[in-house]
Amino acid sequence: RFAPDQRILAAGSDRDRFAGFHREAANDFAQLSMAFRFSLAAVLKYREALELREFVALEKVQQEIARLEAQIHEAEQDRCAKEQRRGQELTRGMRSRHLQEALDQELAIERYRDVLTKKQEELALKRQELLKAYEESRRKRELLEKLRDRKLGEYTHEQAKAEQATIDDVFLSRRKPTQ
Repeated sequence: RFAPDQRILAAGSDRDRFAGFHREAANDFAQLSMAFRFSLAAVLKYREALELREFVALEKVQQEIARLEAQIHEAEQDRCAKEQRRGQELTRGMRSRHLQEALDQELAIERYRDVLTKKQEELALKRQELLKAYEESRRKRELLEKLRDRKLGEYTHEQAKAEQATIDDVFLSRRKPTQ
């Protein structure tokens, strides 16, 4: 029934190899189809959340500082306007009671401006602390991202090697044996 040069292959790798199918190639193909999974993905996501939280806190302080600067500027303009009005009224003649009230108003504005300036200085210190915390959290996140990128590069390289090995095995298995 069979020609002398034909043979029945036993179940296993020889039969599969002769038919152009390699178990190793199938395993390699299964590995090729697996998606990249970074084992520290949860930590990276946590670091990103921390960085965002630090950034938001820093932005809030920045906005508060800007608001205080606007209030200081407004108080200074108000004080200058009152001082100018007082000077004009002095040239026209003004009662001492009105003069005292004008001076008290100017002093109250100056005290208010000083309080705002002190708050601004405190917030500037807090801003520096938050900036350091933000930079530290960003550095830690970037470190994990670099690690992930390196692992992805290694994974891609291994996938390319496995794919090339599969291609080589398929090519060699389909090649007719020469005697």
